[in-house]
Amino acid sequence: MIIFKYALLRNLRSPASYLSGVLVPIVIIIAMTNTWTYTPAVGLSFLIYMILMSSVLLASLVLEDRIDGSIIKFLISPVSMASYISQNLLAAIIPSITQTILLGILGLLRYNWTVEFTVGVAVTMFVFVLTTAAFAFCWNMFFLSKSGSRYSFLFAAALMMLLSGMIIPIEALPGFLQNVGAIFHLYWFIRAIVVLSDYGMAMQFWLYNIIALFIGVGFLLIGSRRRRM
Repeated sequence: MIIFKYALLRNLRSPASYLSGVLVPIVIIIAMTNTWTYTPAVGLSFLIYMILMSSVLLASLVLEDRIDGSIIKFLISPVSMASYISQNLLAAIIPSITQTILLGILGLLRYNWTVEFTVGVAVTMFVFVLTTAAFAFCWNMFFLSKSGSRYSFLFAAALMMLLSGMIIPIEALPGFLQNVGAIFHLYWFIRAIVVLSDYGMAMQFWLYNIIALFIGVGFLLIGSRRRRM
């Protein structure tokens, strides 16, 4: 787990990554008491926005390894590509997983959430964090500079939020755009949260999370193939 420890320490030493990936999300979780108590979906929208923004910063460290040649040093050592990717992804999601655990504890003890809702939020957040890290990894594999990756990711994230129904309801979009967002994991995350809020952990809730996981696997496969090209 040497790569994991190295990647995690590198993530936490970056001021931008620490601010967007650790400090601000914790403030959102602790300070927005009324929001989490009465409209938790609104609180989740703030939290997932920060996860989206921080994910590209964390995953861009893999891009740095490509640019400066560090990845070659890793791969000529007894480390497989799968191990290299998985350890970097694990380092990228650890802060968000920790925040999800904190949110679940506060949800039960402070925000008057039911056990079912708390578990549902934890499951959906875990899936979202994992698939977002996979998406950011895949995205960075198409660029040769950090600035190009980050600036274009901001546009892609805004488009994804729009088409997934996070900014405005899907029904407000033109008919031909209403289902385009289904290619993004965020689209299914939002639907899973809606089902959880209305019906609990029903069959649709699990179906939407499984679809999001498959999309995340697709991102990883595309990113891995792109890296070898």
